[in-house]
Formats: sequence, C-alpha cells, structure tokens
Amino acid sequence: MSAQSIEVKHVTKKYGKFKALDDVTFDVGKGKIYAVLGPNGAGKTTMFRCILGLLNFEGSILVDGRDTRKEGKWVRENIGYLPQHSAPYDDLSVEDNLKFYAGIKGVKPQRVLETLKDIKLVRFRDRKARALSGGMKQRLMLGISQLSDPPILILDEPTSQLDVQGQLRFRELLGELLGRGKSVIISTHLLREAHEIRLFKGNVLVINRGKLVGSGLVDDFMNKADLREHLLIDVGAYDAQNMLHAVEKAGFKDAEIHKGQIVVACEHGDKFELLKALDVAGFTPTNFRVDEPSLEVAFMKATEAP
Repeated sequence: MSAQSIEVKHVTKKYGKFKALDDVTFDVGKGKIYAVLGPNGAGKTTMFRCILGLLNFEGSILVDGRDTRKEGKWVRENIGYLPQHSAPYDDLSVEDNLKFYAGIKGVKPQRVLETLKDIKLVRFRDRKARALSGGMKQRLMLGISQLSDPPILILDEPTSQLDVQGQLRFRELLGELLGRGKSVIISTHLLREAHEIRLFKGNVLVINRGKLVGSGLVDDFMNKADLREHLLIDVGAYDAQNMLHAVEKAGFKDAEIHKGQIVVACEHGDKFELLKALDVAGFTPTNFRVDEPSLEVAFMKATEAP
C-alpha cells in the first residue's frame, strides 16, 4: 500500500494545442489536507477530473497505488467528489436525498443515519432540500460525497457561495473529517480559505495557467516567495530625513519615508536590533507596527506573468 493517497507525476492535459495542465507533479499524503489555490480557469477542476479517471492525459496518476486510468471505477468508489456546482434534488427531503444516492452507490442503509449525524442535519431530515439554506445544502452535498465513507475527499470550491456562518460550520466539518484520518483536497480561488488551511497544518498547491507554480505548507510557500517583514515606524516629532539616515546607517538600506512613517524591509529577527539602533541614535519611536508577509502577496508573486 502506498504511503501517499495520491501521486500525480508529470501530468499534462491538452485540448488541441491548449494545455489545460502542463507537466504537473505533486503528492497528497494520507490524512492531510491540501488547498489547491488558483484563479478561475487555472486548471483546478481539470486536474480533479484527471485524478478521478474521467479524462485522458499524459503522465501518471496513482490513487493508493492504483493507476487511475486502468482502475478508474475503483478510484471513483474510493474518492468522495463534491463538484463545484452540485445541488441536491429540491423535491426530495434531506433524508430521501441521502437514501437515493445510497442506493446508487450500493451503500448500507445505516450509513444514511450515520451521515445525517456527521453533517449535523438530523433535525432537518424531513425538510425538502429546496427549503434549506445554502450552507445546509452544501453540507448535504458533502454528506452525499462521503456516504461510502471514502478515505479521500475532493471538494471543488465548496464554500464559494456560503455566508460567513456557513463557512465556519463547513470548516468544523473539515476538522472532523481530518480527525478521522481522511485525506482532503479542497480547491479555492479565495485566499482566506487557504489561510485557514494553516489551522490544520495543511499544504497549498498553487496552480496558474495549468502549471504548478508553488507548493508546500502555507508558511513554507510564503518563505519560498522570499518575502520580508516591514517595520513601519511613526516619525512623530523627529525629522524624517535624519531618522531615515539613522536607519540606513544601522545597515538597513531598504527603507523609505511614506506618509509620516519610516518603512523598513527587514528579516524577522532584525526588528529589535533596528529599534535599539534608533534609540542609541537619539530616536525613540513612540509608535510602530509590523507588516508581516501575506499569502496574498506570495500568491501574486507566484502567479505574476513572466
């Protein structure tokens, strides 16, 4: 049995001369969560369909050691897939939706009640799907995707249409799924969702124009972008030019005056050395703040046109 849930090696998917995926390689570890981050049209959904064995492609994809092209049926039985624009049957109740899909999947009847409990919709089991909120519908669709209790879940833009409360409840469900040892891949174009992946010690896979342009733990990805912190020091009653000169004399050359502040690019451990040097030079800052590197900036750097 493979140590990885999914192994994607040198995958390219072409439509004519257009490359929807271009030599993409990555692994998904068992029991881990990965946020596939990229703008609309980057190739995220195409990659999921290749993993599920729904599209032909160049390269190789193994799911728990099995070739997705040769054993696509097995792969799809062991991956719970929640498409981007999926929706339940409005005329059926919550429970009947689950029963319908359980019948299609050949799932034992007791999984319906277990799933209702998992997605916290037991009290709404008799409510028609059309009467559910957006968040409840998405939880129902998540329940349908895991009726067979698959070890891997692929969720395509699952929270893009949810309000804040719905997003928070969905995140709680993700935490519970990870607690059971499931591997989760979640695609998004929303940077705040990728930020939240940090709570689960998750990884990001950044895709742009069909290419994998960045990967790793969120913090590691940001470090690879070679971003530095900025210290913003209020000038106050001091002379801005003299204060800037003191900063530069202390060895911090990447500094400028901006809107009554000295803005200094520095490494994480250098901030206090700079403040100490200013104090020795006769400038005691009355107010300052640290502007830490953001995922947004790292993402823009990774996806900027060459």
